[in-house]
Amino acid sequence: MFKRMMTPFTKKLIFTLFSLFFFLVLHLLFTHHFTYPTQLSPVLYPGLTILLMVLHLLIACLLFMRVYCDSKRFYLVAIASGFMGSALIMTGTLASFPAWFTSRAAGSGNYNDAAIFMMFRHILLASMCTCTALFYTLRARIDGKMARLMCFLLVTGATLMLMALGYLYSSYNPLLSISLIDEYSLSWQALWQNKIAYFMIAMWFASLALIVHFSHLKTLLWIGIAVLCVSAIGTLIIMLSDSHTNSLAWFYSRIFETVSSLIILLVLLCDVFQLYQRSYQKYQISYHNSLHDTLSGLYNRRFLFEHAQHALKSASAEKPVSFVLCDVDYFKRINDRYGHLQGDKVIHFVGQLLLNAVRSHDIAARTGGEEFVLLLNGTSNINAMNIAHRIKSQIAQQDVRSSNGALPEPVTLSMGVYTVTQGNCTIEECLERADKAMYRAKKEGRNRVVNYH
Repeated sequence: MFKRMMTPFTKKLIFTLFSLFFFLVLHLLFTHHFTYPTQLSPVLYPGLTILLMVLHLLIACLLFMRVYCDSKRFYLVAIASGFMGSALIMTGTLASFPAWFTSRAAGSGNYNDAAIFMMFRHILLASMCTCTALFYTLRARIDGKMARLMCFLLVTGATLMLMALGYLYSSYNPLLSISLIDEYSLSWQALWQNKIAYFMIAMWFASLALIVHFSHLKTLLWIGIAVLCVSAIGTLIIMLSDSHTNSLAWFYSRIFETVSSLIILLVLLCDVFQLYQRSYQKYQISYHNSLHDTLSGLYNRRFLFEHAQHALKSASAEKPVSFVLCDVDYFKRINDRYGHLQGDKVIHFVGQLLLNAVRSHDIAARTGGEEFVLLLNGTSNINAMNIAHRIKSQIAQQDVRSSNGALPEPVTLSMGVYTVTQGNCTIEECLERADKAMYRAKKEGRNRVVNYH
């Protein structure tokens, strides 16, 4: 009922309200507990950068693994490349604060380089989110190997290009330069405040709009990517709220980004868990079908032979093993008169009755057509005969009404019983002897149990 009410518009509305609530809660939390500029700038910022770099590496690895495990999710290669490039760009950010790794003065650090690397990280991630949305909507056209190779080269080339531009515009290269932060006053320049910051916010809004429009937030993974866009917008808005980099906003934005990355990582782990759960369920179904007959619900011939081989090895006078071979009388007449669909219902009904008539450690199997075999562990010949007579009587008492239409007319079973008291008998010999007893029951008038002598 709840899933039917979750229309695409409802999902988008819930996601929007959740994003606003999430942003508001974090904002109130941090502004309540941190009300003064921190004095741990050489430690806190690089420390959060290291944590964020590790998180982005983990996210990238999980996304690449998702693509590797399911080729239909190829569109995720773009966002995976974005996170990988983001993690590599953050190595430049760490190099901007040598005080974290050396014995330099606590104030040493290149804030302009950190801002440049941060800018190219945002441009890279926003671009890759946009590519992910476009790849998703064009996934039918990029299904071939050549098309996927071209897309992979495109996102790899774009990632390497933005990483190279980040290096070229930093202080490590004298050819190109851009000033986002005044290193003396540690304040943001007008270029950042009036142009670049708003340009990046517009990029993230465009990415978010494309993701929500094309994916309709169908899966948890798409919600995680949308959370990335919202958190990036929130990070940039926080940074615009203060003109100085040594203020609370500089650290608050990085904490906000780190917490958001943790949420994205959690979303990806949940997606991996769901993938594992679906795979495990498919494996269980496949394993069950490999051992069971789909029509009757009983074990199949393969399982019967494997289990019987182990049971016969330990067969003795104290631990006998009995075989009961059952055959539905006049089954061909039922198929000819009522059709094969009705015949299938008879097979299923008889199979379920046999299954309910034996113990949990016994085996009820269908070996083909209208023929069934019961393997009764630790059951003497007398007890096996009694069980067979009881089953025969139960079947004979069923009619159209008591079977809820599964039996178009009363049916009977011819049954042959053979008991093994020595471990030198093979499964083929046991079934052959039980089969001979069953054919004796057929010749003697059907609807009876015959013991092999």
